[in-house]
Amino acid sequence: MLNNNIFYWGVIRKLVVSFGHLFSDIYIERRQGDSVSGDVIQTLQIPISYSAKEKWLVRIDSDPNLTNHTYTTLPRLAFEIVGYNYDASRKLNKMSQIICHKDGQSSSVYSPVPYNVTINLYVLTKTQEDALQIIEQILPSFSPEYTMSLNIIPEMNIAQDIPIILDGISVEDEYEGNFQQRRFVTHTLTFTAKLNLFGPTLTSKPIYHTEVDLKDFESGITMARHEADGDPETGEITDRWIYPE
Repeated sequence: MLNNNIFYWGVIRKLVVSFGHLFSDIYIERRQGDSVSGDVIQTLQIPISYSAKEKWLVRIDSDPNLTNHTYTTLPRLAFEIVGYNYDASRKLNKMSQIICHKDGQSSSVYSPVPYNVTINLYVLTKTQEDALQIIEQILPSFSPEYTMSLNIIPEMNIAQDIPIILDGISVEDEYEGNFQQRRFVTHTLTFTAKLNLFGPTLTSKPIYHTEVDLKDFESGITMARHEADGDPETGEITDRWIYPE
């Protein structure tokens, strides 16, 4: 095994939840006549779920007559993690530690390991007009990145700002037949989340008293002793040198 300590901070899960929340409050308007200036006749909130694009394609293709519920509930959003890559440009000294003092104990964790997480967001619609309304509500927030904060290890008060970078957009128009038949438009927005992953914590009790002997290198005779005491209430340290008579 890599180590004997079982740990799970749920960092990737927190990333998934926070990423989905970014796009959970998007609405579009259906208008009469002109799509920009016409009277609003319907307002729709766009649902979002963690799932692959292919899942929706299969459901839609299973009913060529367009009567299935999946097709009729478009537009919608879906997203998924599609890759992890180590980011050497953000590498930190692996021996550095973050230390937290709490309830008479000290907890520490080594520097995190930087990974870039690739996430695809799918905008699934029946028309280009719906897709454009959704896209225009997303793009202004990314120039090209948006930063969100994650509470990584609450027990140690470790929170980090995670940049979410929009890398690009691709478009697929699955148009089939004439205008009375099915149309399925997919915009894929590819994001990179610059995540940091932590290992297990190390826990130790605080040291309140130390003694260090200063000895002669050749004879081994103790020349002096240094003692130090720490006050757990005030954090003050008192020390003294003791010399043998």
